[in-house]
Amino acid sequence: MSFVRVAGHASVLWTPVAHATIAAACHKAFGEHARLVACEAVTHGGFNTIYRVHMAAHEPVVLRVSPLRRAPLFRHERGLLAREAAVHTRLAAIGLVIPRILHQDFSCTTLPRPHLFLEYRRGQPWDDVAPRIAPARAASLWSEFGNHVRKIHAIEGEAFGSPLRGEGRASHAEWLLSLFDDLATDLAERKLLVPGLAEFRIALQRRREQLELHTPPRLVHGDLWPRNVLVTREPGGWRLGAILDAERAFWSEPAAEWIFSHLEIPPAFWEAYGVDLSPGRLDDDAALRTLVYRARGALQLVLQCYRSGVSAAFALARFRACAQEFARH
Repeated sequence: MSFVRVAGHASVLWTPVAHATIAAACHKAFGEHARLVACEAVTHGGFNTIYRVHMAAHEPVVLRVSPLRRAPLFRHERGLLAREAAVHTRLAAIGLVIPRILHQDFSCTTLPRPHLFLEYRRGQPWDDVAPRIAPARAASLWSEFGNHVRKIHAIEGEAFGSPLRGEGRASHAEWLLSLFDDLATDLAERKLLVPGLAEFRIALQRRREQLELHTPPRLVHGDLWPRNVLVTREPGGWRLGAILDAERAFWSEPAAEWIFSHLEIPPAFWEAYGVDLSPGRLDDDAALRTLVYRARGALQLVLQCYRSGVSAAFALARFRACAQEFARH
C-alpha cells in the first residue's frame, strides 16, 4: 500500500514570517553581528513553516517555525517542535545523518512562535528523485536507510509515548488508550462521525493486556517516509544525506513506525535492518498491536482531511478495515 498525500494540508498551517522577524531571531541565535542576507521558503513540509536562511559570513541554516498558536491543531500535534528538541541528543547519536540543532527558542519573544535553527544539509527529497534512480542504486539506498533506522530503533527510553518531560506513561497500553481518547475527542469536537469507533475503543479496553509491552520503550521516529529523507548524487552514485523531521517521535516499539504498515518496503531495507516488521510477518499480539497503529493513523488522516477540506472516504475505509480485522484477530 502506498502513502496517500492529503492535498492542501501544507497551505492550511504554513504561515509566513516577516523578514525583519527572522533577522531578529538570527541575531538572538547567532549573535548581534549575524546579518541576514536572504531566506527562501521550503514548502515541501506539511506542518511547520520552514526557511533556508542565508547570513553573511555564515553557512546556510534551516529555520523551522511552529504553526501559529491559533492554528487548528489536534491533540496529537501539540508541542511537536518541542518533542523534536527533546529527542535530538539521543537521535543525533546515530551519526551525521541527523542534522544538528544549532539553536532552539520556545520563549516566543523575539519570534512569537517556537522555532529551531538547524544545520543545513544539501540534497533533494528522496521521494522526488526516486523515479530517476536505477534499481540497483535504489536497493543500496534502502539498505543504507535500513542501517540507520535500525540504530534509531535500538535507542531505549524510560516511558512510553511523548518524549516531553512528565508526559510519558509507564504502561504502553495506557498510552495507546489515551491516544484514542484524544482522537475521539478531536473528532467529536468537530462533529466528525466515524462508524465503529465507539465499539473499537471498547474492544481496545477489553484486550488491554495484548496492547502491553514488557520490553523497554524504543525510540520511534514517527515520520520516516522518503519525503523526509534527503539524498545526494555523489561521484559514486546516490547516497543518503540526512534524515529529517523527528517532531512526531515517541517511545513505543519499532513496529509502531507508520511506514512499516503503509509503504511497500523493499527486501534490501529489511535485510539491513535485521528483521522484517511488515504486517504480514508479525503474529499474535504484535500483529494485533500493528492493527491498532494502523487504526490510529487512519483516524489522524480523517482529521487531516477535515482540516484540508478534502474527502476522508479513503481514511474512513482504512479505519473500517482495521477495526474489522481487529475484531477477527
